[in-house]
Amino acid sequence: MLYNDGEFWLGDGTVILVAGTIEFRVYKGLLAAYSPVLKDLFARKHPVRDVPLGDGHDIPCPVVRVSDSPDDLRHLLRVCIAGRMRSLYDAREPSFHEISACIRLGEKYQIAELVSQSLHVLRRHFPSDFDVWYKQPSWMPPNWDDVQVLGVVNLARLTGESSLLPAAFIACIWAGSAVVHGLVREDGSRETLSPDDLAVCFDATSRIHEATVGVILRTFHPTPCKECATRKVCRTALRDALLSLEGHVRVLTNGDPFMPQAQFLPEGHVLGVCAQCASMVRERKWKERRGVWGKLPELLGIEVPGWIQPILELPPSPPKGEEAA
Repeated sequence: MLYNDGEFWLGDGTVILVAGTIEFRVYKGLLAAYSPVLKDLFARKHPVRDVPLGDGHDIPCPVVRVSDSPDDLRHLLRVCIAGRMRSLYDAREPSFHEISACIRLGEKYQIAELVSQSLHVLRRHFPSDFDVWYKQPSWMPPNWDDVQVLGVVNLARLTGESSLLPAAFIACIWAGSAVVHGLVREDGSRETLSPDDLAVCFDATSRIHEATVGVILRTFHPTPCKECATRKVCRTALRDALLSLEGHVRVLTNGDPFMPQAQFLPEGHVLGVCAQCASMVRERKWKERRGVWGKLPELLGIEVPGWIQPILELPPSPPKGEEAA
């Protein structure tokens, strides 16, 4: 049994697309103008059905079956029929399902502008620039479920947009075991990571945890700055800061090397170092965070052409004899 779509059964439509059990009556010429694949598909012979035009007359409409889900096709038709391809997401945040459908069907039907606009949304939320990424209020777009990030990995693989992968994979790791079971698409089908990409998440988890601990240890390494006039006091304060972390092991091993300092130092903790050393700690903190970001492809075990990989270094050793002072 076939059913007319409630949104796209246009009274003057010139082609009937059949997806699953849903029929869409839309404009053949409009779709063909956007997609060379659809243009070629419409040029082939198809069954024809006489349908009312709305003025008492019938017109013959070709009936074309496609393999897409009705939900995916509906997202594509909304974009094409609205005719606002270049300003598609200017004033709104699209859902994951919309972005996913537009990229997958945009690739399939060779609608380059649709793919470009949709990838731009993903680049905005999963950037390669650390400062842009860190300033975002969340590591997922608004109203997206955490597990949907695995779909971003799959879309990056589909399009070859490898710059999305580090931010997407780190979010997959933070999403935990949910990524194993996959996400449910609008049509009820389940999307999962490939076995290789699931292995990336498993294999990288311990390396990300190690990097998290390393960031904190290097940030509070008990070596005062060169300009410090109270070296003994500041060295003791930095050591005390490290010792205070003993009760926060769970936080230290949560696998987030970019977490704010307030998450792992006790509430109300005052570092107790001079202004110059306090500035040094801030500089270390940001240097270490950016360093881990730059090494994400290496930590994840993936290749991302053009990704900058700075070298993480320990703070310089104190002058000879000073450590015992």
